[in-house]
Amino acid sequence: MKTRHLIGAALAAVTLAALGPAPTATAAATVTVEPLVRAQGGLDDREPPSDDGGGYPGCWRAFVEAWGSHWTGSTWHHYFNPYWCGNGSVVTYADPSWHYQTTSGFYGPNGVSHWQVGGCVGCPGIRFHAQARFSFSFMGWTSYFDDDRFITLYGSNGRIGG
Repeated sequence: MKTRHLIGAALAAVTLAALGPAPTATAAATVTVEPLVRAQGGLDDREPPSDDGGGYPGCWRAFVEAWGSHWTGSTWHHYFNPYWCGNGSVVTYADPSWHYQTTSGFYGPNGVSHWQVGGCVGCPGIRFHAQARFSFSFMGWTSYFDDDRFITLYGSNGRIGG
């Protein structure tokens, strides 16, 4: 290898080490909720109970997406899409298993995990912590970072909280 290549590689490594992977430099997140129709196991076409002041019963899927990019054009995405049902006042079912990540360029996936951190099935709400671990590697230098998302799912009207 020529000396100029070694010097160029050293300068690139020093620059990246000084700047770091900067996963939050252009990071963003969105959260949406969609009611599921009867054919999908939902009840979104029912009216709320009028006599007890309860909310709409039904089933919903939340779409939580976080992403970021680096000045190199590399990107990472973290997706957490829990499914839950409620009877108008309490959570009757929760499935947090739809959870994944994608990467491009110098970012790499290092796994996803989720935990129930509050509430329960049978409670007014249930809270989850979703985490994705990523790596950023360039010329033998690797750093790691986590993206953490918290969401509370309520048993009425498909409401959510952070």
